Amino acid sequence: MIIADLNYLEITSEEVIGGNFGYGYGDFDIDKDVDIDIDINEDLNIDKNVDVDVNISGNLATAESGATALGNNSFAETFAFTFTNDGVASANALSVSGTN
Repeated sequence: MIIADLNYLEITSEEVIGGNFGYGYGDFDIDKDVDIDIDINEDLNIDKNVDVDVNISGNLATAESGATALGNNSFAETFAFTFTNDGVASANALSVSGTN
């Protein structure tokens, strides 16, 4: 920059339309249209002991998923979704895997 350029000052203004993500307003819209047919015959026995001590300031929602497909005719798929708002924390996940 040349020092002489400092003598020139231009003031501009422009109205911003759009570009607002809505931080802090609590607006959150999701449209999800999923058609899934799943037939599962399953026997499941679970013995689980949970001892939880949580100290959180604010809200937390986590969703973790992973997919691995190896070999012929393999398929693995995951969907994960989280949402937090004042007083609300939600986490959802769906996993599907198949092999032939």
